[in-house]
Amino acid sequence: MKKLLLITVLALFSTNTITAQDSKGYVGVSIGLAMPTGDLADAAKTGLDLGLINAGYRFNETWGATVNWGATGHSDKEIDDVTYGIGYLAIGPMISYGNFDFKPQYAFSSVVVEGGGNNIDFDVESAWILGTTYNLSLGGNWGMAANLDYFTFKIEDAEDSSNMFKLSVGVQYKF
Repeated sequence: MKKLLLITVLALFSTNTITAQDSKGYVGVSIGLAMPTGDLADAAKTGLDLGLINAGYRFNETWGATVNWGATGHSDKEIDDVTYGIGYLAIGPMISYGNFDFKPQYAFSSVVVEGGGNNIDFDVESAWILGTTYNLSLGGNWGMAANLDYFTFKIEDAEDSSNMFKLSVGVQYKF
């Protein structure tokens, strides 16, 4: 599955000659993999990343703003009925260069651990997403996006931050 996703992303990068600035902005959805790293990888398996809103607006050729709302879901590596849900609403500047949008974002995030019929909510002190999107025009107002994000968050009273890489593809409506 990971190889197929990588081949798809590479194919997208090599076929597009239209620049991202052919539109003022876009709104879209995405789906992909969320791969925990560090201490989080010791507990959680690679999971699903859903981008429910992926939006960007360009003020000029280079600068813009972005808003992303999504979540990741993971199962526990050792206990079958334990799952992790991590949601976020992220905002920040967008720097466009060619077909790429670079998006450093502050994220409002929440973490829920479910197991044995109980939900435990964790307060998140801070969360950041360092992301990039490759835009591929499909003609008209439609496009595809390949996203690579590094998501880091710190749960309140935890010693270390938790991190993950998110790799996703999506569809965009451009305006």
